[in-house]
Amino acid sequence: MEFTQEYSPSEKDIIWPKYGLKESPYFTSPVRLLSVFPIQKVFCGRVEEISSLRKMIFSKNSTRNIIVGSFGVGKTTFTNFVRWDLAFKKEDRKYLTTSAEIKVLQDWTAIDFLLATLSSIYTSSIVFNWEENTKIKSLEKIKEYVSISKKKTVQGTFGIVGGGYGETLNNPSQLSPEILEDLLQEFCQEIQKLGKQIIIPYDNLENLELEKLAEFFRSIRDYLQIEGLHTLFLGPVETISALESFGQVSSIFNRPIILNPLSNEDVLDILQKRCETLKIEGGNYLKPYDDKTVIEIYTTLNQNIRFTFKVLEDATLNSGKKAPYQINLSDILAVQEKEKQEIMLSLTENQLKIISALIESPKQSQKDLSIRTNIGITNLTTPVRELVKRGLIIESGDKEDKRIKYVRLSDNSYLKLFFNPKESLINKES
Repeated sequence: MEFTQEYSPSEKDIIWPKYGLKESPYFTSPVRLLSVFPIQKVFCGRVEEISSLRKMIFSKNSTRNIIVGSFGVGKTTFTNFVRWDLAFKKEDRKYLTTSAEIKVLQDWTAIDFLLATLSSIYTSSIVFNWEENTKIKSLEKIKEYVSISKKKTVQGTFGIVGGGYGETLNNPSQLSPEILEDLLQEFCQEIQKLGKQIIIPYDNLENLELEKLAEFFRSIRDYLQIEGLHTLFLGPVETISALESFGQVSSIFNRPIILNPLSNEDVLDILQKRCETLKIEGGNYLKPYDDKTVIEIYTTLNQNIRFTFKVLEDATLNSGKKAPYQINLSDILAVQEKEKQEIMLSLTENQLKIISALIESPKQSQKDLSIRTNIGITNLTTPVRELVKRGLIIESGDKEDKRIKYVRLSDNSYLKLFFNPKESLINKES
């Protein structure tokens, strides 16, 4: 797939060609199989983890694998690289894989799991033209039960086919898990006769509470053991606890692969590979960053590569300096202060109290938050709801007492960086 770039009149959109680059090297979304960026050219690190996962899949005709790590550590990109390595690296490849990871949704049942899996198989057979040389008869049967509309919707009812979008599925009448399981088993048996097996990833396990996630694993246990099927489940470290809730479930899974933050060297290598890949043909490029600055920010942000790249991009686009130049810590501090003021000015007095309280104590019950902020418990509802809508904070329920609600800062915000003097880059500079 060739890279194509469309430009807009905005200065922010045309800044990167001034560096000799087609696009920003700081993109934070996972690199996918169908990405415009060839995953084999921009992936870096994880040598031991790749080797472990490969060995697990090679070891049997059916495997169940868990890949866990903190937010922004690169679970999806890692899994996609392994899938590319096994399914596309060689011409005589043994493995098929789906076009994108399947997003696990909050209210999933066993039927939802099977429908999403079959939907993804059918869609991927079209995308990758699995029947180019050999007819796969079971795909016709799958098509009868999994009707995929052409109209895409955000986070569709069942199957997610990539890029954050799902296909709206028309649920066939009189569906049963047994029928869907038979379809999946028939497909796997047919491709095995052709010398193939299939690898399917399932992402966003954090969408399910631990109790629901444990029950979900229990409900799909038998389907996961179909010969010729290799499943990869991606989620937070807490996924391991949910898996171990049922001994019969945990016993069929391989040892979890835990992804720790990338090393400083790997982060710099990733940026260099991205710049090389994005280099305008026939020309040279200027690095838009300084290595020392990248590592200092990466360390300050607790080795969160997504946040690091986002801060670098924000500073490059909003520093006011004329491109091309290498962004430095002073530029980042100036943009940080500006964004800090913009956030503060957009908050109401009560919202600012809530954010300040959560900076001091990351997770609090609404009762404790009411006491700390001196805001009546009934008056907390509106500001908390607005902050949740803006993606600045997250609400969660107590596992044992559903009446108790907790509030914490969102992982997707930079509020700790902006507001906490102990963790601020400004404090670090001074």
